[in-house]
Amino acid sequence: MENEAGKRLAADPNKGKKIAALIAVGVIVILLAAYLVLCAMVGGDTLPPNSRAVGVDLSGMTRSQAEEAISDRLTQMTKGKKLALYEPGSGVRVELDVTGLVAQGTLETGVGGNSFLARGASYLGGLLSRGKDLPVGIYFSEAGNAKVDAALSEISRKAGASGQPTTYEVTEEAILFTKGITGTSVDMEAFRNGLRSAITGEGPDQITIAFIETPPEEPDIEAIQEKIYAVASEAYFDPELKEIIPSVTGKDFDVEAARIALAGTADGGLCRVPLQLDVPQMTTEQLTGLLFRDVLGEAVTRVTGTSDRIMNVGVAADFVNGTILMPGEEFSFNKVCSPYTVDNGYGKATAYVNGLSKDTVAGGICQASSTLYWASLKANLETVERYAHRYEPAYVNGGLDATVYGDYEEEGSLDFRFTNSTDHPIKIEGYMDDKRYLHMAIYGTDTTGIHGEPYSTNRVVTQPYQTLYEANDTVPQGTTRKDSERTGYNGVSWETYQKLVDAEGNTISTTLLYKTKYYVRNEVLLYNPADAEMWGIDPATGIRTEPVVAPVESEPPVTETPAPSEPVVEPPVSTQPGDVVLPPDGGQLLPPEGSGQAPESEPPAQQETPPTQDPAPSQEPAPTPGGDLFLPPQV
Repeated sequence: MENEAGKRLAADPNKGKKIAALIAVGVIVILLAAYLVLCAMVGGDTLPPNSRAVGVDLSGMTRSQAEEAISDRLTQMTKGKKLALYEPGSGVRVELDVTGLVAQGTLETGVGGNSFLARGASYLGGLLSRGKDLPVGIYFSEAGNAKVDAALSEISRKAGASGQPTTYEVTEEAILFTKGITGTSVDMEAFRNGLRSAITGEGPDQITIAFIETPPEEPDIEAIQEKIYAVASEAYFDPELKEIIPSVTGKDFDVEAARIALAGTADGGLCRVPLQLDVPQMTTEQLTGLLFRDVLGEAVTRVTGTSDRIMNVGVAADFVNGTILMPGEEFSFNKVCSPYTVDNGYGKATAYVNGLSKDTVAGGICQASSTLYWASLKANLETVERYAHRYEPAYVNGGLDATVYGDYEEEGSLDFRFTNSTDHPIKIEGYMDDKRYLHMAIYGTDTTGIHGEPYSTNRVVTQPYQTLYEANDTVPQGTTRKDSERTGYNGVSWETYQKLVDAEGNTISTTLLYKTKYYVRNEVLLYNPADAEMWGIDPATGIRTEPVVAPVESEPPVTETPAPSEPVVEPPVSTQPGDVVLPPDGGQLLPPEGSGQAPESEPPAQQETPPTQDPAPSQEPAPTPGGDLFLPPQV
């Protein structure tokens, strides 16, 4: 057994290397820690040391601070500075004043490091370097851009730069492109670089302008299509606006075909791209020519009487004028022309009130309603509501009148109403000419050629009026005075027929519409009571026997009847009638207190509507079945 006591161990040959490695690692850790501390200290939103641009030290500034400093510097550098734009080929030189040109200068690089670990490197790089100029972006103001554009346009014009853009024109059937012409334009990239260098002081104050060949730019064909595209729609008559809504012709074109055709067209050539049209069935022109093209019926009467009566007729005609009715729509005279008040333009004129002729607001307007009724019969329109006057009218033949009374929908009112029974809109024209003739016309679209020729015939005086005498102390002895409120009307009857005639003038039918019986009203003369015996007047009956002395009128007669005694202007001719509407017998129609009233305020004349028949006109009065009747309303 060997004795191992006192034996020495051999030294580790790698021990030194390990120690050195540990030291290196420690140094790296220390340096890394120091670098991390540096990254944390310098931050990421400031520029590193020795950063500058356009001669301004930007070290430690934030981006916003740096860009504000750059903008201020550029403003100073361009103040009062002028640059020369020079084109070598033509020798043209244009001056550009760059004062106020720059709106803002910006940094074209990031501030600090792009990450936390890059901050320290950026800082150390700036610290160890002698500094570097950072790239700067220059943005012009709106006024600056205008200056530059004007200068470039001037030098292009003077240098003879050519070229034309592509243009187009839209016709009814096609788009006509005139292709542009290849020309020359300023090399904008070279110009911008030269302008930047000159402004920042990095280049000369003269900028060389270079021209490059520029083909004509293709127009925005999709935008053109969007502009002209339209969906077809037909023209129609708006019932509320009472006007034609125009038609629209559908338009479109093949965008790709247009692009190919334009590309294959030589410079300056014409390229035609056809439009795809969708024409509506009813165009504006067709509808305009169709509406209100025909006179369906018209009537004319002479207006006489006081100035207020003439005015009232004209006011009513103005209200009626221009009225448009859609198919099936109803016309109401009272709805259109009332309220019958002074505020609505009416004056006082003679009307029938309680059997007397009295001055009443809107007196005389029944001539307007009657003339329109006559025209509506000629137009062969359906009558809904119509009344005859109490006494025989003078401006139209009996049976062709239409009285009105009271405001629209007022209790007890009388109205004249008819319906547009055609398939197209109709328009009413009403006016009084300078010779005081009242015109009423109904315009529409005549598709059948059939019109009415209404007429009244077989006038029979059923009861002549009497002259009665009434005692009155105000009348001087030996004279008489006519009572203007009680002028004489004979009781008469008329037969009214509607004759329908075709476009060739052939009679289709003749129908008895109704027989009208107008009331009698006796004439009244006023006399002094002391003259009764002298003139043989019975005071109880008012009837005068043969007088001893002929009475003398104390003053000219004052007789103003509600209807002027003028002859009818033309024979009563009209079209399709409707039911005659009459109120029940009895009672007197009086206007409400304070309200306007139309002229007729008496129960209308008696009228009989015969059963449906087609009689030939007769010269004898038609028999009245069952005696005289008032017919209930038939609507």
